[in-house]
Amino acid sequence: MANEYWASAPIDQIAEKVQSKFDEYRQHLKTSGYGDRIRKVYDAFYGFNSDGTLEVTRDKDKIAKIKVNHLKSLIKRLHILVTENKLAFQPRAKSSDTKSQIESDLAKGIVEYYGDEKNMHATLSRAALGCLIQLEQHVHCPWDMAEGYELTANGNQIIKTGDQLFEILSPFDVAYNTASEASPWKIVRVKVNKHDTAVLHPEFANEILGSSLEKDIEGLHNSNSFGSDVSDDSQDFVYKLILYHARTPSIQRGRKVEIVAGQVLSDGDLIYDKVPCFKMTAGDILGTNFGDSPAVELLPLQEALDAIFSATLTNNLNNSLQLIWSADPNLVTRKLADGQTLVTSASPPQALNLTGSAAENFKMLDLLQSNQQLLSAVNDTARGNPNATVKTSGGQALMIAQAIQYVSDLQKNYATLASDVASCLVSNIQAFATEEMTAYITGVTKKGQIKKFKADDIMQVERITCDLGSPLTQSLAGRHELVAAWTQMGMLKDPKAVVSFLSSGNLDQGTENEFSDAMLIRDENEQIRKGIQPIVVITDVHGEHIISHKSVYSDPEVRSNPAVMEVALAHIQEHIDIMRTVPPDLAAVLSGQPLPPINPPAPEPQQPQVNGVNLPNVPNGTPQQVADNYDQAVAAAPMTEQGGM
Repeated sequence: MANEYWASAPIDQIAEKVQSKFDEYRQHLKTSGYGDRIRKVYDAFYGFNSDGTLEVTRDKDKIAKIKVNHLKSLIKRLHILVTENKLAFQPRAKSSDTKSQIESDLAKGIVEYYGDEKNMHATLSRAALGCLIQLEQHVHCPWDMAEGYELTANGNQIIKTGDQLFEILSPFDVAYNTASEASPWKIVRVKVNKHDTAVLHPEFANEILGSSLEKDIEGLHNSNSFGSDVSDDSQDFVYKLILYHARTPSIQRGRKVEIVAGQVLSDGDLIYDKVPCFKMTAGDILGTNFGDSPAVELLPLQEALDAIFSATLTNNLNNSLQLIWSADPNLVTRKLADGQTLVTSASPPQALNLTGSAAENFKMLDLLQSNQQLLSAVNDTARGNPNATVKTSGGQALMIAQAIQYVSDLQKNYATLASDVASCLVSNIQAFATEEMTAYITGVTKKGQIKKFKADDIMQVERITCDLGSPLTQSLAGRHELVAAWTQMGMLKDPKAVVSFLSSGNLDQGTENEFSDAMLIRDENEQIRKGIQPIVVITDVHGEHIISHKSVYSDPEVRSNPAVMEVALAHIQEHIDIMRTVPPDLAAVLSGQPLPPINPPAPEPQQPQVNGVNLPNVPNGTPQQVADNYDQAVAAAPMTEQGGM
């Protein structure tokens, strides 16, 4: 049927439909000029000449060509400004109960583990740089059943737990609907080892082994910058096309199709919560789905810089030999030893200096460079060479913060990409991690431990958000300013927390104990609401517990329940009773105060003496009147201290 939706085609037609749709997208990149723009920025960033070389070249007319790549320096500095801080992931649970919060804490540790150990952070960072160079970048996040821990062996095939995969794809490798801002489908092209693929799909082994990577003259990886020949190593690989279609009214269960060498390897429902491929751009071209980048504005200035540098260099190279002029038509020159020249002339000879360049050339170079900094907002301080007028660390932090604010769109898109990828990771674990997996968990309340987990352990986590923080925290100078202020106010007391914040920009280490206490108090409040009286220990922060438990009986529903009120008030009274018994030393430690001084022992009472002789004590049982008379006689006698005369 003419109106049949291409993505709902039957299995015997879907391979052709997918390939046609992918080719149609690639043609659109060509006819729209978007692909040419990407290649120009790409070649300029990496400094490739038209023949792919990097060195200074000279043509037959002795014109020297040189690239002095300020564009690359500025783009890399923009990339560093956005990505230098470690990403701060915040899981969002489906509810606020203690179990959900503990699962959220575990999910955060898992995400950080994948970030550090499974290259998720590196992938996100490369995507941020890639979208500056290639205008857009895609992060593909499938669950790979060929990864993970080995479970069993079924014949020659090893069955594993599966694990998360992160890979970067260029705009030439991901096709999507350019007419809609939210494309319901994406076609992903990845390279796979054809020998492994043939083993996994023996029914198509001949077709897979007989295919190879075709020359991709419209893409980056085989463009003129690198040459169009396919290397011998590439003969082991073949392209796989993967269609992901979201759940829509036309395809209610979604669809996932894998195609190699024109053969459908698998066809079924979408097994993911959403399409596991996420796009990032530095900016957007309004009215289109195409990306934009500061590199586009910097490219003409870079080309002008290269032209002026090349012109100046050409002049110096072509006129580098010393020329001599004289009015004497009979001037004679003769080469001597050691490179010297003997000049014989009736008139004094004059040296001709043809290597001098006009002052306007150097003024133009300075003007072009300053305009590059102006357009990119990467000031001298952000480039690591602060102006002499910016002397304080606070001033430098402000200059860097201004540079970061300029790239706020890139920063927001980077945070959005990180949130999407981390949420996809958690969603995939919830869907596919039926067997135990292992991660090294560190951070808030995790204290560095090997943790086993599976899907059920984080089922309450709904999404992961990412916070990049204030621009002031994203530079070392800004963090120094904050630490100085916080230390002065007494907010930071742990040196390890200070070091952690200066290096990473987050305060997890400094808030770990506070998080644990908050989780304990929240759990106790839930117990009280159920009529269970929690245990009180002497090391509790009793004042904080009492104030936090007050919220329980501030609830009108609890106040109308005498049994719960009795438990709540009894628990608070127990805190008060135990708080009265806390030793002063322990109270000082818990409050963060120095220990109280140890009181010196009281002096022993001195034995009364008369002329150096100790007076006897009144024996027990002495009548009161006799004891009183004795005390009066002692008081009237001339007394000396013990050991005195």
